[in-house]
Amino acid sequence: MHLIYVDESGDKQYFVFSALAIPVDQWEHAFQAIREFRRYLRREYGIYVYKELHAWKFVSGRGRPSDHITTKGKRCQIFRETLELVAGLPGARLFNVCFPHKQDEMAFERLLNRINRTLQAWGSYGILVCDEGKEVAYTRLARKMHVFNPIPSRYGGWLDTGKIYKNIPIDRIVEDPFFKRSSQSYFIQFADFSAYALLRRESQLPSKNRYGLHEAFDALSPILVREATKYDPDGIIRP
Repeated sequence: MHLIYVDESGDKQYFVFSALAIPVDQWEHAFQAIREFRRYLRREYGIYVYKELHAWKFVSGRGRPSDHITTKGKRCQIFRETLELVAGLPGARLFNVCFPHKQDEMAFERLLNRINRTLQAWGSYGILVCDEGKEVAYTRLARKMHVFNPIPSRYGGWLDTGKIYKNIPIDRIVEDPFFKRSSQSYFIQFADFSAYALLRRESQLPSKNRYGLHEAFDALSPILVREATKYDPDGIIRP
């Protein structure tokens, strides 16, 4: 069984999901590693232990996450260190989706299909824990996919039926998605950091490139679910 934490990021060009999968038998170890990391951030940078870290606000210099001024350069360094921590969490794997702007529901549907297929390959099941904001739309979509989920054949027709589409309900994702405020979940915050790192790689900005944010996603390389798709070397799910 896996707990899969999902958050999104986007701009006028792209919409990105990242889904951080943690095996339930490793969850406690992962949580303790995160708590120790937050204590480290407090000691080294003054970052409050219980302060929510929202990626784009954090790297843009917004808010007061510490008891003293934290420069953008220092924040981007912390951003990179956070991604390195995510990549080292025990048993962690990371799914990623990148779609054009305003195609969030299509992106979520594709994400669920690839998670479901990968969980089958892993011999596991998953529970989705998503950031709040789109509960109605995403719950409705997931419920539909549990019953009716037509998948097109790659070869023009399924061998057992000869039809172009086959109904393959998602059967490895348990229950409706659960929704939780990101401020109450370190894991959702880490999914947010991962999604923002991918966004800055795909949609680069000179103001962010100067701090190396267009290369930050590379830190997550060890945990990328490359088997999610054969059409992208990093397993990024695309239209």
